[in-house]
Amino acid sequence: MKRFLKILAVILFIAYFVASIVLWSNKGDELVCNSFHINVCDSAECDLITADKLYNHLRKEHLLPQGKTCRDIDLTLIEKSVGRIDVLTNINCYYEQNGDVYLQVEQRRPFVRIMTDDRDTYYLDRQGNRIATDTMYVANVPLVTGNVDDRVMSTTLIPLVDYIVEHEFWCNQVSQIYVSPQHEVMITPRVGNHTILLGDVDNYEHKLESVLALYHQAIPDVGWDAYETISVKYKDQIVCTRHDKKYRHNTWTKKTLSTYE
Repeated sequence: MKRFLKILAVILFIAYFVASIVLWSNKGDELVCNSFHINVCDSAECDLITADKLYNHLRKEHLLPQGKTCRDIDLTLIEKSVGRIDVLTNINCYYEQNGDVYLQVEQRRPFVRIMTDDRDTYYLDRQGNRIATDTMYVANVPLVTGNVDDRVMSTTLIPLVDYIVEHEFWCNQVSQIYVSPQHEVMITPRVGNHTILLGDVDNYEHKLESVLALYHQAIPDVGWDAYETISVKYKDQIVCTRHDKKYRHNTWTKKTLSTYE
């Protein structure tokens, strides 16, 4: 008998739950949206767009839900419209049981800023997606200039930038990355009056480790401003060109460090 009563209770609960959903769905279609809430989830950390800008965007698209019944509010269309804004991701639009509509979005995080030779400027996120620049917002991210296109960035440079960003020393040392028309990479450091010639980005970790070893072993002797260029284009070798041309080049390998005049 007890087992029968338990089964009956479960059946009644399920029936009540299903009936509540059906009844609320029918009534929900007639609810009027009185409030529209926009939440930019990470606005404290990134300020590419504001809730006001999103509200004005939807107003121009005639998609604001206030005053409409839930039946007449196209949540999918709102999401698609907002999804065309390239700074946004993870867009979710829904309404509550009282009819209030909520729009929740996240911003794409600028990972690197691009300034091309033809004066095109924009950000990329970590996945290589473009983010239009806003003159009112400047992200503190690495700068890549020169002969840059999306293919070069996504296939070769994003891994390099990712390494630099995650490296405690290089994150603070790298000021700018330049890409030549031959797709050779040059790095401008924040400290030191020299340019690091990386060449292609193959074995970039090993090349930057070699420069770091040079910084530790040679720079204390010759000074940060001794060299005009530090080239790691060639395997297991650093060729350093002096600012003062009367001195010969300094060449360093794993086995030996040249004599400093």
